[in-house]
Amino acid sequence: MFRNRSCEAVRQAVWFWRMALAYLGARLRRVTASIQVAVFGAFALAAIVLPVQPCAAQGAPGQQSAYASGRIEAAQDLARRSLECLHRGEDAATKDARLTAYREGFELAKRAVQADDNNADAHFVNFANGGRVMLLEGAVANPINLWTVNRELDRVLELNPNHVDALAARGGMYRQLPWVLGGSLEKAADYLGRAVQLDPNNAVGSRIELAETYRDMGHPERSVPLLEVAMQVAERMGKYRQVQEARQLLSQLSSAGGK
Repeated sequence: MFRNRSCEAVRQAVWFWRMALAYLGARLRRVTASIQVAVFGAFALAAIVLPVQPCAAQGAPGQQSAYASGRIEAAQDLARRSLECLHRGEDAATKDARLTAYREGFELAKRAVQADDNNADAHFVNFANGGRVMLLEGAVANPINLWTVNRELDRVLELNPNHVDALAARGGMYRQLPWVLGGSLEKAADYLGRAVQLDPNNAVGSRIELAETYRDMGHPERSVPLLEVAMQVAERMGKYRQVQEARQLLSQLSSAGGK
């Protein structure tokens, strides 16, 4: 159900972390005497935990089992509806229409997480819709917002280490982040490669991102087959923007002698 969201998720996650770098840089310039305190405070935010969910209703074991089963099913339905809102927002023609769709999806995602904190898809749509709302509303990318968004991605992978979209988003972050914020081309290639391997019939965005990673690592010859397959898959799926994106990158590599 959760396919082909990875490209936008990568862009969203990287935008937040780039803003974090700018934010922290401004803070350090203004408070040079408190560098250690500021850095410690930012990293301490990672210790913030997800809200504790309410206990299941008291009753006989059979009643408790039915209650738990109902919450799991409700969470999955809410996550599905939240993903539909995400789709609607991405297809919307105006900012207001996108924001309305993402807000609705964000509310549904929060309800899904509340119903079942162990639902990886619920946490992913919470990450995706919530991040888009913050972007469109112009929220300041301060450390609290950034750690909150990143925590949701961590939670997705904690619950499902093979969640394709979350792997792609994390891989994209590792590729585009500066090393001072944890960027690593080797880790990027690992996460993106896993995303492609787990979703070989789709994974257009992951293939393009992985091709860019290999280019940045100095191995453009490994990028070419990825881009060729990405174009074929994107054409089959009607993703013409990504067809053009892959074609342009392939042309750049060819001009540079990578093919």
